Amino acid sequence: MKILIIFAAIFVAIDVLIVLYVIWRRTRRKISQKDLSEIQKTWKLIIRQKDMRNAIMDADKLLDHALHLLGYRGNLGSKLKKSGGRFKNINKVWAAHKVRNNIAHQINYQIDEKTYRDTMLTFKQAFMDLKIF
Repeated sequence: MKILIIFAAIFVAIDVLIVLYVIWRRTRRKISQKDLSEIQKTWKLIIRQKDMRNAIMDADKLLDHALHLLGYRGNLGSKLKKSGGRFKNINKVWAAHKVRNNIAHQINYQIDEKTYRDTMLTFKQAFMDLKIF
């Protein structure tokens, strides 16, 4: 009976170590230097765009891509739910994503300068939180 308890304890300990290792690997995932450079280059192109609507759409796509490179799967909403702890203010990131959704799904959705500025600053902060720049 004692031997059975010892084997069970060893089995549980191994399971716990495996789970901890998987969690550690997910949180330690890094973006390659090549991908970092590409994201930074793309960001510079996005902020130079004249069309505010397209700039927001592209910034949202870029954030989605960055989270994909970090190992998050699903649409951007799913990725944000899974990665919320990586951002200083996840609510602002959600708000920026909602602006993108409004642009994509509402025919006459208008962007004013303040909304554009706030949204782009939020995307920039999100990239900073991910240590991309």
